[in-house]
Amino acid sequence: MVLYGLYLVFLGLSFRAVSLALRPFVLRSHVAVWKWAQRLPCLRKLYTYRCRVSLFLVDETAVMVGGFPAWVWMAYEPSSRRILGLWLSWTRNSLQAEKFLKTLVRLYGRHPVWTDGAPWYSDACRSLGLEHYRYRFGEWLHTVMERAIQSLKDRVECFDDNFPCSKKGCSLQHVRRWLKLYQLLSQPENQRIIQNIRGVIKMV
Repeated sequence: MVLYGLYLVFLGLSFRAVSLALRPFVLRSHVAVWKWAQRLPCLRKLYTYRCRVSLFLVDETAVMVGGFPAWVWMAYEPSSRRILGLWLSWTRNSLQAEKFLKTLVRLYGRHPVWTDGAPWYSDACRSLGLEHYRYRFGEWLHTVMERAIQSLKDRVECFDDNFPCSKKGCSLQHVRRWLKLYQLLSQPENQRIIQNIRGVIKMV
């Protein structure tokens, strides 16, 4: 029910609306739903240590956030169709690539990194002592990565269009939390749970 509640938040419902939607199954206040959203980093650990990782398929894409260009970095596991990590930055360089890869190594261990061959990845992998490989245009890994990154880009820009930031000097924590929620709900096992709950609701 926590996953389904977060899924409804992800669709744009308010915390009060989610509380009302869950009422036929479980009584939870809007404050409880808000706390679920705050606990996203803890919920991510439910699957982080269970998933098998054979490689890091990494790419980045430019998005508009708050009216300014930014970069969202994604690590993907193609065999299980799992998003391993997301990273938001204002710049695209070796330092940001190294920071992102370092978080992946801390969560999943050391694995080969496959990219489109951009120079910032080779520098970051050399600094961290990771194996770096390049996939070619049109290959299977390229197709899988482009499909995943395009889906992410569309959803980030839709989120920014519907929930623009009105604060000056915003730290973009709301966007980072949304990315964590997107990663959580995109996992295959969580998608199956949500589909099962939706099927039960339709039957009721």
